[in-house]
Amino acid sequence: MIKLKLILFLLLSELLHALTYNYFAFGSNMASSTMTNLRNLNPLASSAAILLDHRLAFNVPGTAFIEPSWASVEPQKESIVHGVLYELTQADFARVCQTEGVPFAYTLQRCTAIPYLGNGQTAGKDILFSEKKKSVSAFTLRAGRKKWRESKDVAPSKSYLNILIKGAEEYQLDKDYCDQLQCIPYAKDTFGEGTAEYILRFAELIKGKS
Repeated sequence: MIKLKLILFLLLSELLHALTYNYFAFGSNMASSTMTNLRNLNPLASSAAILLDHRLAFNVPGTAFIEPSWASVEPQKESIVHGVLYELTQADFARVCQTEGVPFAYTLQRCTAIPYLGNGQTAGKDILFSEKKKSVSAFTLRAGRKKWRESKDVAPSKSYLNILIKGAEEYQLDKDYCDQLQCIPYAKDTFGEGTAEYILRFAELIKGKS
């Protein structure tokens, strides 16, 4: 009886470990270094993707004068958010939720992402008109409070924006979208340009020594 329970336990553990989650990242998690070095995750797969009928928002409050806001997505007809679609183990997906402050800073939202096909300068736009287009059920993150969702965006730090741009260029998101990220107004009243890049570089340094 004890052996049977042990076998069942081991089988259940393997089954749970085998579960994977699709996660659509649109902010600093687009940069692979954020996922692997800062969050200590090991994505099983990743690809550029789009999220239809949503806009990129900066409505999750941060710390004034340091990192004023964090990115989110909000429903908006005929708008498109480009990002990175990750396949994660159950443990790594739970880690994303934990490090992103779910359910306080963010709330999980089911969504449908459409992976890029190829990596040309308009691959994200072109996939919308392709017969090879496929939809993938995934989770993404939305601002955790209703009043944040309904409030005006708060300009992020330049440092934080730089990580978004880094991730967008790494995954070769559409040139038009990369240009849009470059043109997002950033906060001018932060100490320096913010701390996001310094934190990421420190994580890369620590991970490199381990």
